[in-house]
Amino acid sequence: MYSCPGCGAMMVFDPAIQQLKCGMCDRVESIESADQREARQASDRIEMDLFTCPNCGGEVHAMNTTAASFCSYCGSPVMLDHTRAEVTPPDTIAPFRITRDECFAKYQEILKKSLCADHRLKKNVNAESFRGIYVPFHTYSAGITGDAVLEGHETKGDDTYYYSTAVRLNHRFDDILHDASKEMPDSLSERISRVPTDSFRPFTPAYMSGFYADMPDTNPNAYLSFAKAAAVREGLKDVIDSLDDGCSYSTMEAEKKLIPLASAKHTGETLVPYWFMSLRSGKRVLYAVQNAITGEMVADTPMDIPRFGLFALILAIPLFFLLNSFLTLRPEMVMVVAMLMAVAAQLIVNGRRRAVKEQQLKEQMAESAEDDMASRMSQRKRMENRAASGTWYNVGGIGGVILLIAAMYSISRIDSIKIFWLVSVVLTVIMLITLFAGGRKMSRPPLGCFVALLAMIAGTVILITDVFHSNDMAMYLVSFVILASVVWISVDLLLLHNKECSNPLPQFDTHQGGEDNA
Repeated sequence: MYSCPGCGAMMVFDPAIQQLKCGMCDRVESIESADQREARQASDRIEMDLFTCPNCGGEVHAMNTTAASFCSYCGSPVMLDHTRAEVTPPDTIAPFRITRDECFAKYQEILKKSLCADHRLKKNVNAESFRGIYVPFHTYSAGITGDAVLEGHETKGDDTYYYSTAVRLNHRFDDILHDASKEMPDSLSERISRVPTDSFRPFTPAYMSGFYADMPDTNPNAYLSFAKAAAVREGLKDVIDSLDDGCSYSTMEAEKKLIPLASAKHTGETLVPYWFMSLRSGKRVLYAVQNAITGEMVADTPMDIPRFGLFALILAIPLFFLLNSFLTLRPEMVMVVAMLMAVAAQLIVNGRRRAVKEQQLKEQMAESAEDDMASRMSQRKRMENRAASGTWYNVGGIGGVILLIAAMYSISRIDSIKIFWLVSVVLTVIMLITLFAGGRKMSRPPLGCFVALLAMIAGTVILITDVFHSNDMAMYLVSFVILASVVWISVDLLLLHNKECSNPLPQFDTHQGGEDNA
């Protein structure tokens, strides 16, 4: 414990001033001075408090902290079991640079950008919800020497030219990191693990004063393939940047060829600082994690379904009056428009079904001893591209609404009943194909999609056969069922989104504690 030389109270590391600071008298002291006063040596084994969660088995170590009253990994608001443990310190450490208040401000910015974010995130999360944790990382040196062919294309005016470019890699990287903690989800750490090389310092426990820490508990040899893949990816990036030919290259095939040619070795251990927040959501858990060096943050932001419904209703009312002012509603038109909305909802649902399936496979991979690093790097690229294209998704949503209004206006101009027959048949076939497309690449479709399909089939039969002798009520009834199914699908879509934005409750080393496993 680092005690204040003035009043004897506990001193903690302050990221804002990069020194130890007394919580009672505000006295500050440099790391070097404190270590000299405490006669600390970097090679000494250190004794720390070990906190263990009785629900999930997650462990964190601490120096100079008060008792932990919640688990950072499963979100359980419980007093963690407390023991003493002697640990071997790592070679280096990257001290915290970002303060807790700065972290919380970043998190609030993310919530503001999220449409109708779950109100619990704003109500139950504050600055104190974020816990400073040093996450252990294995460090690697990896290199790649080999030849590859990059497939590129370039667009000039209305023409696109495709060609291949042969490249040679001769690269070595000495600062590759992979987290060494079973508690820290790889899907989080790999997205925000970048740390500038000048951030690392020789280890001293003074930097940990006031924070928590995990200790390495994974075999460093298990991530040699990750280090190889990282070296290949970075080497290809350097080569493409040096070409500077304005082409867009696909590197997936080149990566698969080069990874077996790469070499890597484990070079040591280090600690990287993170601000970590967890919030229980039923039998799932929401995370917000920030790299406390670079400021990069990933956060689960599920939607508040009632609030989203209210927001949609507020938008729908003026839209209804606007459309009603220049459209003449006829029963066959209403039904075809309802079918069009059902198909649009189904297409959006399919995107989320695929994302949920990818998440399930990712969770299964995390539990498996086998690890296809090429697939993981490809999946990481997809996540980065999805995050980078968030603006285009919003533009696409606005464009979809405009196209729907244009389609409704065009349909209102149709006088031939046979065209309505054709449109209803085409939309029903599209609905059928999209419902069963994807197979094992997607999660199970929501029940509302099947209800919409059956209603569309019934509506098409009624429209073509005129079994009710042009009784408008029958078509309005079918239209109502289809629209109700669209609402059902929309709710399921939000539930799928929320599931994608959350994580399974961790059970480290098959720990069986907690109310969900009693």
